[in-house]
Amino acid sequence: MLEGFIEEGVPVPVFWVFVGAAIVIQGISKSGFAGGAGILSLPLMMLVMPVNKVTACLLPLLILCDMNAIYHHRRNVDWKVVLRIYLPAIVGILAGAWVWWKVGRAGVAAYAVPIKRFVGVIAVLFAVYLVAKEAAMAWIDRIKPGPKSAVVAGVTAGFTSTIAHAAGPIVSLYIFAQGLGKTLFVGTVAWTFTLINLTKLPFYIGVGLIRPDVLLVDLCLIWLIPIGSGLGKWMHHRVSEKLFNRVILVLTLIAGLQLVSNVNLILLGLNFVLGRS
Repeated sequence: MLEGFIEEGVPVPVFWVFVGAAIVIQGISKSGFAGGAGILSLPLMMLVMPVNKVTACLLPLLILCDMNAIYHHRRNVDWKVVLRIYLPAIVGILAGAWVWWKVGRAGVAAYAVPIKRFVGVIAVLFAVYLVAKEAAMAWIDRIKPGPKSAVVAGVTAGFTSTIAHAAGPIVSLYIFAQGLGKTLFVGTVAWTFTLINLTKLPFYIGVGLIRPDVLLVDLCLIWLIPIGSGLGKWMHHRVSEKLFNRVILVLTLIAGLQLVSNVNLILLGLNFVLGRS
């Protein structure tokens, strides 16, 4: 079942630990606790899985998380803001789908390193964003981006989301600047991501990313989503979100730098421990 899903040299137990941790973190993020933590999932999985399998496996699970989010916030939405960023995001999704089509034709091996580096750069930038989050929010709030900015934000979000499920900071910053209030903000973000992810789905199927074997692996991971969600709700009143974000920041930065440098410290460590040359 796992043939083609594990990077060469990665033991099966290590594979499940990394992938399982990534899905639990995604569940925690979607619960509303440490909303940006989900960015760690992709680089974490890319350390043990081929790039195309990572993005493919994550999308159906993200959609399930989105469905749960909009169930709780089905009425808390500003559709004008959603459409303002979602409609241009379709252009970015088409561009991202074209990239994956090119990858499929040329073979994943030809594009694996550039895609890993792209994800690594996003991870490093997101770590910087976490450090300066409050300043970024205050700056965005002052400039009040309008409809024209939404086009740029939407296209960028659609592309980065299609390539790396990494549009969180872009969408969140733009919607935050609209001054909707906390309840409307959370609901509007949830609906925006739901539409973006659902729009990506047929393209992922069309370019051959999502296949029956991917869904089979997802079935083995789906139970981790409610665990992550429940853990996030439990942590909300017991764990400092600021401290948790700092841990995520450090892990994201380490994983991102490994992807950018194309040096997998996990495999190097395993080879050292096991005495491999």
